Amino acid sequence: IKGYYTLLLVLNAAVIGRFVALDFLLFYLFFEFMLLPMFFLIGIWGGPRREYASIKFFLYTLLGSILILIVMIALYCSVQHPDESGRIVHTFNILHMQNPLNYISNSILDPNNAWQLGMWDARMWAFILLFIGFGIKLPVVPLHTWLPDAHVEAPTPISVILAALLLKIGGYGLLRVAYPVFPEAAVQAGMWVGIIGVLSIIYGAFNALASKDLKRLIAYSSVSHMGFVLLGMASLTTEGVTGATYQMFSHGMISALLFLIAGVLYDRTHDRLIDNYSGLATKMPVYFSLVLVGFFASLGLPGFSGFIAEIMVFVGAFASAGVNGILHQILAIIATGGLVLGAAYYLWTIQRMFFGTLHVKAAIPDTQLYDVNSRELVTMLPLALAAFAFGIYPQPLLDVINPFAQQLVDHVLHHAANLQR
Repeated sequence: IKGYYTLLLVLNAAVIGRFVALDFLLFYLFFEFMLLPMFFLIGIWGGPRREYASIKFFLYTLLGSILILIVMIALYCSVQHPDESGRIVHTFNILHMQNPLNYISNSILDPNNAWQLGMWDARMWAFILLFIGFGIKLPVVPLHTWLPDAHVEAPTPISVILAALLLKIGGYGLLRVAYPVFPEAAVQAGMWVGIIGVLSIIYGAFNALASKDLKRLIAYSSVSHMGFVLLGMASLTTEGVTGATYQMFSHGMISALLFLIAGVLYDRTHDRLIDNYSGLATKMPVYFSLVLVGFFASLGLPGFSGFIAEIMVFVGAFASAGVNGILHQILAIIATGGLVLGAAYYLWTIQRMFFGTLHVKAAIPDTQLYDVNSRELVTMLPLALAAFAFGIYPQPLLDVINPFAQQLVDHVLHHAANLQR
């Protein structure tokens, strides 16, 4: 027990450090500190295939870390502190890296450096490496395969932290580092970022539809919903970036609720297979009500936070200008298929597990299928209420996100135009 909670506290500390660090070296160190606690939490306290899932998670995340490390070293060698005069003082400050005037002349990532490798210059290659590194964490298709295994084998509290916080680190890294530091590359790669986002939406939804394990279904729905984050970023509009950020916040609440829902059932029966249950609504009415809130919030029903996020992503995609704007509008139309598939796999799960005659294939006694207790209710009810509250009245959060989104879009478009000239 001591080991479990020690690792959990280290993991939470690393997550907090990751979100508050403006020094790239600290940013990277906290990224690495998250790796080991999660590896042991899954590998020791996970399910039957915990070793496989933990090693797969470790290798994927380590690959992303190495790619980010390469770019970090290149940036450190290319950026100088703006306050120094007469001598070059290198810096890890992310805010200094966002200003093209702080780059050392003829350094590897100097915007005026004509160095090319293949069809791209050094800055485009750096953006690609960062996109892959953070994309593994988001995760994006085809870099997502570690996520379903990690979620299925992880204990419920670890699945909650993984879905609610760790996935958002990928999106945060793109918005904090990749886009503002390499604005011209972000504009050039916008089409591909959007395509990868839509591919994640559709592919994740189809896999969720085919999933027989409840936690695997929720894991693939996370892959699908993170695709909306990429689609919003790719539009490079204030509405799109606001929608992407709101989606990360909304998904953090909803996915935590969904994994707690799966954990409650597994705690009673030690079985997560959807086909092994039916008629649970009559036996567990309060649990069924929380399931409805979680599922409907996740599929983007109006009145829940997921709807606000997705509608803003679509508005941002349709507001995108130029030739790429037409492509983003087409991608947004295709992405609506993910909403239809989301409704399909959630409603089908409700129909199979909660309607009809009460039945549990594993021959679990009825006494074990008791409704949620006070501890579980206190854990899940605030998440359900928050998903509803931020769907009815999102303005307090939008007031925080909008200035950031506007500043980021203005920065990227302004510097991209100057650098391309």
